[in-house]
Amino acid sequence: METLYYNIKNLLQKKLQIYSELVSLLEAETGYIVKMDVNSLWTASTRKRELASDIEKLRNSIVFLLDDKHIDHGIMDLQTFDMAHLVNILPISSREKADLEMLKIAIEGKKNELRHIASSNRRYIQEYLGVIDGVISTITGGSKQQSYARRGLSVSSTPSSFYGTRYGRDSATTLISAQA
Repeated sequence: METLYYNIKNLLQKKLQIYSELVSLLEAETGYIVKMDVNSLWTASTRKRELASDIEKLRNSIVFLLDDKHIDHGIMDLQTFDMAHLVNILPISSREKADLEMLKIAIEGKKNELRHIASSNRRYIQEYLGVIDGVISTITGGSKQQSYARRGLSVSSTPSSFYGTRYGRDSATTLISAQA
């Protein structure tokens, strides 16, 4: 079963590399959002989809390897893939399990880093959209209009900014008037 350990270890190392690349990509994406570089955002989005597909392929390869070696993994598949379960079911030495556990911890750390950066990027996008909405509202002379959130609920089209103010016709007019 020594080859099983090395095969799983190589697949998990590739997975860690992909997550590291995703972290770098999301960090670069933050800069694209700040610069409003739409072309780079589209390119980054395409690359993120490719990397997500690569992760699925790695998961599939691991499950296939377990099946090929006749290792009972329960109902583990692409949706229920669990690295802790994987490490526990492998018929390998405790030293090898410890090595895989370290890889698992590194991958989980990258996943947490990804969640944090993705959450920040979503907030940046919401803030920029709020500013753009306020500017357009001021230019067109439109009043505060209703828009729809993710779940289809009607919400104000003027979200809070980082500073706790609201962008909209009144506040934008005040900002413009203050400069005149």
